[in-house]
Amino acid sequence: MKRKRRVGPRKPGNAWQSSAQWRVIASAAILDWNARRPVLPKCGARRKYDGGVCQQLALANGRCAWHGGRSPKGDAWGLPVWPNPDSPDVEKKLQRKLAERERAAKKRAVRLATMSTDQRKRHDAWHAARKPGSAAAREQARSDRRQATELRAMRAKPQPPPTREAADLESQIAALRAELEQRQPDNPKPIGAFS
Repeated sequence: MKRKRRVGPRKPGNAWQSSAQWRVIASAAILDWNARRPVLPKCGARRKYDGGVCQQLALANGRCAWHGGRSPKGDAWGLPVWPNPDSPDVEKKLQRKLAERERAAKKRAVRLATMSTDQRKRHDAWHAARKPGSAAAREQARSDRRQATELRAMRAKPQPPPTREAADLESQIAALRAELEQRQPDNPKPIGAFS
C-alpha cells in the first residue's frame, strides 16, 4: 500500500520534534523519569497471573489505573464517570462510554443467567452491601442495618416473666383505674360549658 504524501508546509511542531536539540531534551527527560521512578509509590494490589505485588505506579488512592486507581472517591464512588462536557471530542467520548456500558450490561446479563441459585444469592448480597453513592449515605445504611439486626435479636429473645413487684404494681394500677371510673359522673360536662 502506498503512503499518502503530505501536501503543504510541515507543522512547526514536527520540525522541532525532529531536531537534534529536541532529542537531547527528550532523552534528558526520560533519564530523569527513569531515575525517579523506583522511589515513587507503587500499587500494592495482587496480580492475577502470578499472585505477586503489582508494582505499577500508584495514583492518588494508592492503586494503579488497572487496580482501581481511577475509581471515583467520596460521593461519586461507584457511579459512572462521564466525559467532560468542555472537551473538544465530548460527543465521541460519550458515544464510546454509552457503548461500553451497553456491552457491560449484556455481559452481566449473560453472567447472571449462568449463575446457580447459591451464586446469585451471594452476588445479590455483595451488591446490596456495596451500593454506589456518598460515603455518608453508605454509613447511614450500614448503621440502619446494624440497628435492625439488633432489634430483631432483641425481639427474638424470650421476655422474662414479670416479677412479683411488677405484678403488684399492675394490680394497683388496675384498682386506681377502677376507682377513677367510679368517681367520674356519667355525663361529664365539657370544660367551659355552662349549666
